[in-house]
Amino acid sequence: MDLLERYLSAVERALPTAQAADIKAELRDVLLSRMEEQEARLGRPVTKLELEALLVEFGHPLVVAGRYRKIQHLIGPEVFPFWWAWMRTTLAVVAGVYLVLIIVEMAAGGHDVLDRRLPSLWMGLLIAFAVVTLIGVAMELYPPARILEKWRPGELPPPGRKTRSPFEMAVEIAMGVVFAMWWMGWIHFRNWLPIPDFLQVELAPVWRVYYWPILGYIGLEIGANVLALARPGLTRLNSGLSVVRHVIGAAIIGGVLQAGHWVTITAPTLAPHVVETIERNFDLGMQIGLIVTVGVMAVKAVWSLWLLARDLLDKPVRTTAA
Repeated sequence: MDLLERYLSAVERALPTAQAADIKAELRDVLLSRMEEQEARLGRPVTKLELEALLVEFGHPLVVAGRYRKIQHLIGPEVFPFWWAWMRTTLAVVAGVYLVLIIVEMAAGGHDVLDRRLPSLWMGLLIAFAVVTLIGVAMELYPPARILEKWRPGELPPPGRKTRSPFEMAVEIAMGVVFAMWWMGWIHFRNWLPIPDFLQVELAPVWRVYYWPILGYIGLEIGANVLALARPGLTRLNSGLSVVRHVIGAAIIGGVLQAGHWVTITAPTLAPHVVETIERNFDLGMQIGLIVTVGVMAVKAVWSLWLLARDLLDKPVRTTAA
């Protein structure tokens, strides 16, 4: 059944790669046997709700996969699989934020272009480790059964469907966080553009007009990526959010494009007509970049809309265990 395959695929993703195929096959046999036993008792095929109850009773995919791991320290066996999944994702996002900052510095020729208000990389990773571990400890203090019973097999992603990788989503989250920190003035980049020192480049007033819409869009993008990373099985919601955020993003950039002027150049040592020419060239480059951005967002919105339509029209076919 579709639910069974979703469940087995979710377990497989959390298993050690070398053992995943064999363990998945073993679990399929066990679950099919349980389904057959239940159908023999009932004298009919199990319903979708009965299969969901069977899978929930068998255990959350992360918990089941965690039974095959040899090392489980710090956190108890019930919470460890969740702690481990959260830890990998959180550390990947934190490392991604610093990686984006390092790439910016490398693009500037290795110069220190960042006015640092952030802790060091190792301190950032340590803080993330401590926060996730405290959450895991809090979960252990709360009866784990109450938390684990809330999951549903129908919320697992369909097997075999190509989706964005967790790494890709973590990188997008990291880039969004870096941009948001820069946009809000928490971090500052200086002298990173390959331009002469006598030129001062600033954003035109139109960007201040769109300060809050852009900040809201970045927040929506980060939130949508976090949801897609944490709940990949909510395919319709994730596709719907993708349509919304790309349409909103295209609308905001389209509004900015209407200004016709996006960069202000100051150069006291140059003649006014020279400064005007330089500013016009900067605006032309910015205009091309903005038009391309609108086009990319429009294409992504259409693609996400197609995925959403496919999910809405998709009607899983019920089958019974042989």
